[in-house]
Amino acid sequence: MFFSRKNFCLFIIVLVHVIGVFGRMGECEVIEVISFKNSDQKSESNSDDVKYEEENKIIEANVTATNSSSNVTKVNCLTDKVYGPVEIVNATRLMKLLILEPGPSNKSRNDKEGRLLPGTCVIVLFYARWSIFSSQAAPHFNALPRSFPHIKAVALDAIKYQNFNAQYGIVGVPTLMLVHNGKPVAKFNYTVYTLETFAKFITQITNLQPNGSLYVTSLDFSGPVSSTPSNGTDYCLVLSWIFITACALYFTSQSRWWQQFVELIQNTWRESNAQHEHVD
Repeated sequence: MFFSRKNFCLFIIVLVHVIGVFGRMGECEVIEVISFKNSDQKSESNSDDVKYEEENKIIEANVTATNSSSNVTKVNCLTDKVYGPVEIVNATRLMKLLILEPGPSNKSRNDKEGRLLPGTCVIVLFYARWSIFSSQAAPHFNALPRSFPHIKAVALDAIKYQNFNAQYGIVGVPTLMLVHNGKPVAKFNYTVYTLETFAKFITQITNLQPNGSLYVTSLDFSGPVSSTPSNGTDYCLVLSWIFITACALYFTSQSRWWQQFVELIQNTWRESNAQHEHVD
């Protein structure tokens, strides 16, 4: 009985300790679960805040993209002079047209103030006579002065006068550039070169609107900018091919298989001569 009571007491003590340990473990688990839930709630709240901020940014970006044209300060083009058809210019003539108009305000003005000042607007087409894309855009550019008579329209052969390419960042033809008071303002960035896209480009940048309806006539295909690619000889291309051919011949003559081929021809020639001498 003594041992049984003693064992029973030990069993009760062990059971109490086990219950206490499990109780502490349960409290720890509950605390961990609660803290885990709190962290989840914080992370969820943080993620909600991040999502809300991202949505706000997206909305702001969409609003900015939608209202980008309205936020741009448009160029103030003079309308007191009416210009004629497109003028094909050289480097000297283009430099005269792009000279900054004199005045103390032009020296210290910023971009926005420069756009607000009234000034002469010039639209420049950089083209190449052999370019198919330049020929396709030519009739639409020839019709542009009829819709915008207050803008001086000029065209420059970018291949013949290449010093302007690096100065204005011309990397391909055709390239359309708008100049205001001798300062480049914008470049045409559309993929389709038509009179409608030209007019859209000008109305987005300047304070001008097209004069009447937009149309291209048969006379616009005849000039001033030619709508037919030229078949002239490109001497730079000829010199390039001559240089490539000369380099190919030189490296071929220095190769091992070419020397073996030459030795084979020489040996064959010697054998044929020896046979002829033997027959004689």
